[in-house]
Amino acid sequence: MGCLDTDIELFTAALLQARIIIRKKDGAVVNCGGSIQRFTPFTVKIGGLSYIRNEFDFVVYSPRG
Repeated sequence: MGCLDTDIELFTAALLQARIIIRKKDGAVVNCGGSIQRFTPFTVKIGGLSYIRNEFDFVVYSPRG
């Protein structure tokens, strides 16, 4: 699955309580996070930490198997 970029994508992931992976724009994983607690036009709060939307990518965790 691709990055969650739009408000509706973030809203849907928050409603579904999907597990979110936080990555830097260069692809490095910062945190395997948790579910979205809150988002604004500028930030996304996951696991009690706020991440600036234009500095990070947010991806729904999907286990391989």
